[in-house]
Amino acid sequence: METRYTLGLDIGIASVGWCLLGEDRIIDLGVRAFDKAETAKEGDPLNLIRRQARLARHRLAQRAWRLKKLARELTHHGLIADKRLFHPENPSVVSPWQLRVAGLDRLLAPEELARVIYHLCKHRGFHWISRAEEKQADGDAKSEGGKVKQGLAGTKRLMEEKGYRSIAEMVLAEFPDAQRNKRGEYTKALSRVLLGDELRKLFAEQGRLGNPLASESLEAAILGSGDRKSGLFWMQKPPLSGAALLKMLGKCTFEKDEYRAPKASFTAERHVWLTRLNNLRIVFDGETRPLNAQERAIALPLPYQQVSDFTFKQLHGALVKGGLLPDSFEFAGLRPTKDGKDPKSEKLVKLPAWQELRTTLKTAGLETEWEGLAGAACRGQPEILDEIARVLSIYKDDDEARAELNKLSLPNHEKMVESLLDIRFDKFHALSLKALYKIAPHMEGGLRYDEACAEAGYHHSQLHKPEDKKELYLPPLYENHRGKEPGEVDKMIFSERIERETLGGIPRNPVVLRALNQARKVVNAIVRRYGSPLAVNIEMARDLSRPLDERNKIKKDQDEYRARNERDKALFTEEFGQTPKGGEFEKFRLYREQLGKCVYSLDAIDLERLLEPGYVEIDHALPYSRSFDDSKNNKVLVLARENRDKGNRTPYEYLGGAENSLRWQQFVAFVESTKAYRLAKRSRLLRKEFGVKDAEEFKERNLNDTRYICKFFKNYVERYLKLAEGSEAKRCVVLSGQMTAFLRARWGIHKIRSESDRHHALDAAVVAACTHGMVKRLADYSRTRELTQVHTGFVDTTTGEIVDPAMFRQLKQHFPEPWPHFHHELEARLKIDDESVLRNEMTHLGTYDAAALDELRTLFVSRSPQRRNGGAAHKDTIYGQPEIMREKGSVTQKVPLASLTLKDLDKLIDPHRNARLYDAIRERLEAHGGKGEKAFPADKPLRKPDRDGNPTGPIVRSVTKVIDKLSGIPVRGGIAKNDSLHRLDVFTKTSKFYLVPSYAHHRVAKALPNCTADGETQVDDSFQFQFSIHPNDLVRVALGGGESIIGYFKGYGGPPNPSNITLQVHDRNKNGHRRANDKGEIPSIGVRTALALEKFHVDVLGNIHPAPPEKRRGLA
Repeated sequence: METRYTLGLDIGIASVGWCLLGEDRIIDLGVRAFDKAETAKEGDPLNLIRRQARLARHRLAQRAWRLKKLARELTHHGLIADKRLFHPENPSVVSPWQLRVAGLDRLLAPEELARVIYHLCKHRGFHWISRAEEKQADGDAKSEGGKVKQGLAGTKRLMEEKGYRSIAEMVLAEFPDAQRNKRGEYTKALSRVLLGDELRKLFAEQGRLGNPLASESLEAAILGSGDRKSGLFWMQKPPLSGAALLKMLGKCTFEKDEYRAPKASFTAERHVWLTRLNNLRIVFDGETRPLNAQERAIALPLPYQQVSDFTFKQLHGALVKGGLLPDSFEFAGLRPTKDGKDPKSEKLVKLPAWQELRTTLKTAGLETEWEGLAGAACRGQPEILDEIARVLSIYKDDDEARAELNKLSLPNHEKMVESLLDIRFDKFHALSLKALYKIAPHMEGGLRYDEACAEAGYHHSQLHKPEDKKELYLPPLYENHRGKEPGEVDKMIFSERIERETLGGIPRNPVVLRALNQARKVVNAIVRRYGSPLAVNIEMARDLSRPLDERNKIKKDQDEYRARNERDKALFTEEFGQTPKGGEFEKFRLYREQLGKCVYSLDAIDLERLLEPGYVEIDHALPYSRSFDDSKNNKVLVLARENRDKGNRTPYEYLGGAENSLRWQQFVAFVESTKAYRLAKRSRLLRKEFGVKDAEEFKERNLNDTRYICKFFKNYVERYLKLAEGSEAKRCVVLSGQMTAFLRARWGIHKIRSESDRHHALDAAVVAACTHGMVKRLADYSRTRELTQVHTGFVDTTTGEIVDPAMFRQLKQHFPEPWPHFHHELEARLKIDDESVLRNEMTHLGTYDAAALDELRTLFVSRSPQRRNGGAAHKDTIYGQPEIMREKGSVTQKVPLASLTLKDLDKLIDPHRNARLYDAIRERLEAHGGKGEKAFPADKPLRKPDRDGNPTGPIVRSVTKVIDKLSGIPVRGGIAKNDSLHRLDVFTKTSKFYLVPSYAHHRVAKALPNCTADGETQVDDSFQFQFSIHPNDLVRVALGGGESIIGYFKGYGGPPNPSNITLQVHDRNKNGHRRANDKGEIPSIGVRTALALEKFHVDVLGNIHPAPPEKRRGLA
């Protein structure tokens, strides 16, 4: 018999909380945790890091292939007999730079000519792939491209001014100490064109001097036909362009056969502007509303008249100047900045492609032609501008782009084509031009994007019909096979079916994708275990789709709020001589915010009577029964008589705003002059229109989460998941965090995020309890019941007190718990870790039968193990290891002077040979307080002292530091640290445990390692393999004295033994073990002499199973 239950899901950025509620008990609950799909520091998607590394590898492979082919060519033409001549172990006796200069005056020997050609082809300088790329570098002198261009201009100027015959001659004369750039330096940047000229000149001079090896056939093989594309010297993999780019380019979300539109197209940028414009809200006379038709008519053309960002301030000025709005109106959502800047100076929208096209064509003297194209686009004929953007986005090579532009009907054709070649674009919209052409006209009329989509025929109702067949399990978001098409080979590809059948398709944000995929796994695991649900309720974290910097800013604001909170609590205690309680403390904070006045009467509030029952009350400016808005922005402190008189009215309705009474005028003046009020609060207090429609919109926003990712998962579940037989649920309930917070407060449930990960299951239980019927009861709640009064009936979660027992009884009737002991049961299910204690506790409730008690288990957080074999083979930094240091395991590292401290000076290499230099470094550091960045600024370089101690030697920018002990991977004659740990292989011998780590580089080398973690033992056939431990695998270690530690594997190493491991308490509770740190990690657990070391499997729902016997697997 299937279990009858409602499923609640709390989906966050790194967790999915879940709970199954039956008719009278909690059937099950838990948490599935997983690693975020982004880097910890920068918040970059993990696939971006992999892509950048892959591109770097491809670049190096292309270079190696080109040089290998060059060596073959030199062998074929008789210059060298052995291609190994160019290996590092066969250095040139004479510097290649000197040979390059000598080749202009004397006959070069075959090996010398070969080394000159190889040196030039290996270090062939910088070359712009198009005019647009070169022009782009002009725009930002501080960027790497800008610095390169400045360096190229400097070396070219030296060549011209001093009449050097070749680049090599110039470099040796101008930069005798070091011929190559170092650490971000670009003063010696060399142009490939000038280096190509030098190589051609060398061929000519050697031919004139009678060198038979400088043949025309060799010159053609090296320098090509003169087109700067052919020949080994010029050979370069072309950028992703044209047909190759189209193979990689995705298709439109709505029009599945159409390519995505360039973001630089007029129509795509128009869509961005219309989205911002139609979502814009202004605050005037307390009313928050969109722009009306007249205001939109003024606003729409304004960004096209700007040369840079279009700001809120510019729009504000235009609307005031047009006489449509007073200067006092505000834009909703703008917050005061901490630096005192006017928030209206923030960017509203930017049209970068429009501005670049206009600037380029006007500079080229094509202003009249531009105005014709621009005017046609703004009048609804954007096809020519869209086609220009398409060509400049897809074709990167100048010749290809010119050929495509020549197909267009452009005014002043030849001149315009040449001007447009100075521009390139590179990003694409989610929609095609075909779809945008259908949607944009509706947005021009003022419809929001989702409304315009519906009007254009792109509506979910067309994709999802009631008769569509449901499935027992949610289908995968990806196909069950890897990609085979170019650009998708061996990659995971999205499910074509789900893309086709869900409005907007699958979200592309990798953080969101991982969370949704884990939620799918949780739902399917629950269905397998308990059967189909009666209903599914969902809450999603507000920060799920926000970028890392925005999440960090929110966290900073929250930290600052908590700090203010603690200060205010101290002031409260000092003032009243008692610890603040919830409602009392809220009154105190509002008292301080309002400068000690009643907001409605403006009478002074007596601080000594603040806690006196019936003296002051907290009121919701917009009545809670009409808005369901329980945010701090909707709360004020008022005298009790004012609250009773106001009743279920807004301040505007209560204070006679319609008649512009004196009380209303005084209230407006007070609100606008109170600096502590943010715009969001002022707009609520001064709101004029709040009719039935406005109230319903407020309720919708406050009770339901309407973000796209929530809509996607809601539609995904509704479209595919089969509900239990007899279920009457037609739709999922998608709740906002505010709604669940209200229910937690009503039921007296206290949530502390910092304690552990279990709070996700708590939220899921509340979400599951909030059925469609609950939402309806909240919506129908008597309009005469204000939440100020409701709060007096809430249980104070700190003290357990109830201020108003009568209100408490009334709330029990209107907002009943799912069953009488729900709060107690939930708390026990969340906190009790002993199954016998939990069974005993649940037995007393009387709702668990024998079978339910037998199946009862404690909550154990499930973590997704990391079993992938991918990742970087080693860290980027390669440490030097001279032969003399190899036995000790020491390495060297070059470090810039600016990063040195006084402590580092004792670790510098060869102190006896560099005593004068190190003394000079120490003197500088001591003079600047030991701070390297101040001691060695770029404009005051340090020169190496000569024998007499005078700073006449070359400039020193870095020194070599010795690191005593470092293990890692041999790379190019040095050592690099290991990067991605794949697993630990556990062996036993003579009752001891030995750990053998496997890293990404072992997979690359296709060889299983046999060296233990401490580097002291090689395992062989006399060792018995036990199992492999991957990150986030569950492990139990039995130690002496009866101690047993169980936790998820996080890593190994650390004092006093590299073979020690670190485990993490399953719920990350720092109180989960006596040795746990603030992250819930238990470091430095010795396993070599442990009594037992066991591995377990934890399924998606947190059930623990013994790991089956394993054989040691390869790394493929």
